[in-house]
Amino acid sequence: MKSVSNVGTVPQMLVYAQQKTIELQQTSLQILLREKKGKDSLHISDVARSFSKEKIEALIDQSENVSASELSYYFAHYNNPKSILDAINFGKNVSCGYDPAFKEYGIISFEYNGSRQVVPNYAVPKINPNTLPKIYAENNSLKLNDKSYFVWITEGGGKYTWAVNGGNVGWVSSESLLSDNTMRRGENYKWEMRKVSNFLSALAKGKSVGCDPVGLKEALAIYGKVGISPGFFSVDAGAGKHLYFLEESGRTINVGERIERLNGINWMKQGYKEGDVFLVFGKEYAIDQNGYLHVSEDDDFTSEEIKFPQKISGNTTVS
Repeated sequence: MKSVSNVGTVPQMLVYAQQKTIELQQTSLQILLREKKGKDSLHISDVARSFSKEKIEALIDQSENVSASELSYYFAHYNNPKSILDAINFGKNVSCGYDPAFKEYGIISFEYNGSRQVVPNYAVPKINPNTLPKIYAENNSLKLNDKSYFVWITEGGGKYTWAVNGGNVGWVSSESLLSDNTMRRGENYKWEMRKVSNFLSALAKGKSVGCDPVGLKEALAIYGKVGISPGFFSVDAGAGKHLYFLEESGRTINVGERIERLNGINWMKQGYKEGDVFLVFGKEYAIDQNGYLHVSEDDDFTSEEIKFPQKISGNTTVS
């Protein structure tokens, strides 16, 4: 670098440098986000790849206080866009910082091996959703491999990349964090996707799903869209397999929760005796010598009903 003898020229030089930096950022972003022909599942532009480490460091907003060590993962995986995407979308403590007017002038950060790592926003690879499978059940079994990508199609026909991560099903962080920050209820695709994401994630984690913000009619629409019809169905998306029963009305019964409660009760202490038979979801189960039932989610069920045997209390028969 040349030394500057006239301090009066420094502000002008800084302004010029900042303008050039923004121009380069905008150009790289346009090239990066430009539609690419072919069927590649993800890509990063050759121009973005050609940036030197010095240029990359210069393009990052200094207010983020980024250190060289925090760029080590990005530089180590510079030519492996899938590794970068997976680190962001399946990592911990993922966040994004940028000026809304210049979203490319910032970073996405995540935790890797206990330390904070960053990737410049402009260099985050894009995934072509047209190459991805849909979220769809087979034989009322929704099986989604953990740490995998899918396409979600909104009511308006938009296609977005979703991911499955330990029971969380929804829009990938690598793209949702860099999208326009609007989430007005009922006014755009983001609200639609948030509702569906919360609904499917609850099912994937074995939780009961209520009617707010998804009503029964809307629940039926979501089930239909992912290939689930009334009756028993299961969901397995990285947080174990969970069993439910969908009624014609759209009401969801959490079969797994009910089985857990039934198996956790000592029925002898409730007035029943060894050998008494319960009819659980159409299948008979007898109380064992210790007072417990052994109902399994893997059994074949035929009905949503649960019928208790009669028990004797004094001289009174109680059903």
